[in-house]
Amino acid sequence: MTLLDLIPGLKRIGATGGGEWAGPCPFCGGRDRFRVWPEEGPTGRYWCRFCGERGDGLQLLRDLNGLTFPEALKVWGLPSLTWKPGPPTEPTPTAWTPRETTAPGSIWQKKAASFLAGCQRNLAGPSGADCREWLKGRGLKIDTVEQAGLGWNPLEQYESREAWGLTPETKEDGKLRWIWIPRGLVIPCFDNGRVIRLRVRRPDPGDRSRYVIISGSSSMPMTWDHDKKTLVILESELDGLLLHQVAGDLVGAVSLGNAQTRPDQETNRTLKKAGLLLIALDSDEAGAKESLWWKRIYRNAKRWPVPVGKDPTEAAQAGLDLRGWVKAGLMEIKIPAQNKTTAHQEGTHATRAVTEGFDRRAEIRPFLFDEVIGQC
Repeated sequence: MTLLDLIPGLKRIGATGGGEWAGPCPFCGGRDRFRVWPEEGPTGRYWCRFCGERGDGLQLLRDLNGLTFPEALKVWGLPSLTWKPGPPTEPTPTAWTPRETTAPGSIWQKKAASFLAGCQRNLAGPSGADCREWLKGRGLKIDTVEQAGLGWNPLEQYESREAWGLTPETKEDGKLRWIWIPRGLVIPCFDNGRVIRLRVRRPDPGDRSRYVIISGSSSMPMTWDHDKKTLVILESELDGLLLHQVAGDLVGAVSLGNAQTRPDQETNRTLKKAGLLLIALDSDEAGAKESLWWKRIYRNAKRWPVPVGKDPTEAAQAGLDLRGWVKAGLMEIKIPAQNKTTAHQEGTHATRAVTEGFDRRAEIRPFLFDEVIGQC
C-alpha cells in the first residue's frame, strides 16, 4: 500500500525520484497544487503548495482522519515497535489573540428590540408568507423560527445614527452617514435576553452583499447549547438553527457569520472547554482554507464538512441525514487488531470513506453513512 491508495484520483506528472503525482488537495480543496511522492509503506511524502500541509503516510492519517499514532500504524499494518516517526511535520500554530467584544449601548438595544418586534409580527402576517415558505423549504419548523426570534422587514429603510444611540458620522462628501436597513429576513443575536446584533439576509442582493449587519451590532458569534462536549463550527446562523433543531441533544453549534470570522474571548473560552470541535465551514475554497486555521489553533478540532452541497442546509435539501452526519462525526474510527491483510483492507476502506467526505466532487458513498451510522 502507498499514499496513492489513500488519496485516489491523482495523476502522474513526473518520473524523477520514483514518480510525482498531482491533484486536488484533501485539506484545502485546491485543484492542482497537491503533490505526492509515493513509496511502499508510510514513507511516501505529500505536500500542498497552496496551504502548506505536508508529511508522510502516518501524518496524513493523523491530520486528515484524526487517528492516533498507534491507530495510523495499524492502518499501515505496522506493529508499534518497528516504526520510528521522524520529526513532526505539523505547522507551528499561528500567533493569535482573541478579541474582546462589547454589547451595544442601551439605546441601541431598545431600538433594535422595538424594530425586531415589528419584524416578527410581519413574518407571522401576510407580508411574511413567502419568507415563511422559504424558511420551511430550508427545513426549519415554525417552532424553531419563533424561538430564534426571526423577523421580516418588507421595506428598505434609512435611519439616523443618533436614533440608535450611535455617534454621528459624515461621508467623504460631507453628507451624514445613515444606518441602512435593507429589506429581508432579520436574524437577531441575543445575550441574556438582550438583542445585541441584527443581521439581514437580502432575498435579492443584486451586486451587493447578501447579508448586512446593522451598524452598532456586536460581532460575537451566535451559539446554541454551548455547554455540550462537542460543538459544530458553522458559517450561517440559519445552518446553526437547523443543526440545533435536528441534533441539539447531541451537539452544540457556533455560527460565525462567515469563514474568516475569528472567535472572541468569551467564545474562545467555550471552545477550549469542549472535548471536540467539528469544523463544518462551507465546502468552498474559503471554508477549506480557514478550516486549516482552526486545526492549528484548537487541538480538539476535526474538519467535518458535509459530503454533498455547500453547507448543512444544502446537504439536507439533497437528502443527507444531518443527524446521522453528526453521529458519524462523533465516532472515533478504530481499526481492530487482525491480520495484516485484513488490517490493510479495513484501514484503506475507512480512510477512503473519510477522505471522500472531504472531496466536494465525490458522491455520497453508502457505506460511509449506512455502515458507520449503523454503529451509533
